[in-house]
Amino acid sequence: MNYYIGLDNGGTLTKAALYTSSGEEVAVCSAATEIAVPHPGYAERDMERMWRTNCDVLRGLLVRAGVDPADVRAVACCGHGKGLYLWGRDGKPVRAGIVSMDNRAAEYTRRWEEDGTAAKAFAFSCQRVLACQPVALLAWLRDNEPENYRNIRWVFECKDYVRFRLTGEAFAEVTDYSGTNLMNLHTRDYDPRLLGLFGLEAVAGALPPLRLSTDVCGRITEEAAALTGLKAGTPVVGGMFDIDACAVAVDAADEERVCMIAGTWSINEYISPVPVLDGTVMMNSLFCIPGYYLIEECSPTSAGN
Repeated sequence: MNYYIGLDNGGTLTKAALYTSSGEEVAVCSAATEIAVPHPGYAERDMERMWRTNCDVLRGLLVRAGVDPADVRAVACCGHGKGLYLWGRDGKPVRAGIVSMDNRAAEYTRRWEEDGTAAKAFAFSCQRVLACQPVALLAWLRDNEPENYRNIRWVFECKDYVRFRLTGEAFAEVTDYSGTNLMNLHTRDYDPRLLGLFGLEAVAGALPPLRLSTDVCGRITEEAAALTGLKAGTPVVGGMFDIDACAVAVDAADEERVCMIAGTWSINEYISPVPVLDGTVMMNSLFCIPGYYLIEECSPTSAGN
């Protein structure tokens, strides 16, 4: 048999699921996501504990399913967008990961709206600047935790950090990173002009190479195999922003349907071959189907309530 694993890191659950090649669900294993609130408006995850939880649900999944790990053909990760997960030059997490409900950088977004920075950024990124996006959180870190800022080796989104721990290879999958205000949606690449607008030129070299959702982005390492029960060498693909995965799962992968999500965030979304640039929607990002944009209205006020 051929099996495939999806590994999801949401704001509510960490979940692994095993499927056959025809899409039949074989088994699921999950654990509650541990969120710390060290100060009002903050939302963080211990990155080492997060990694151990991912290992536990993968190992639990294989035990529950009773399948031979050698029959697992690939693993794909998805997870919440926005937030910030930093890997350090010293070979370990820089600090606690910051989750997408975090609001510590709200003053930065207000300032950028008032001084015109947000409007200038929109011309490249096609999205508003949110307090939970990496650009705002990195600016906060630069001003409030300069030692941590100088220690940054890789700037990760949630799932890309998990994939890095599984494979030891650093990549940035485009559906996630296109929602960070770090990418120019017209060129579909990082843009130094955006980093300049936000005063983040110093992290340019810490942005991982971009990859598509279906690209192989490494293989399970011997270390990860020992912790997860997966077979070393199993391919791990790019995966996608969890709201892209939701759209695919409910068959909203055409221009006729709308996907409504009541997860940690409340999200209404649809796909389009062109972005909405008149300011009437919150976010445009790149969809997992090449040539399409994901048009999104969102608020971090749903299951978390």
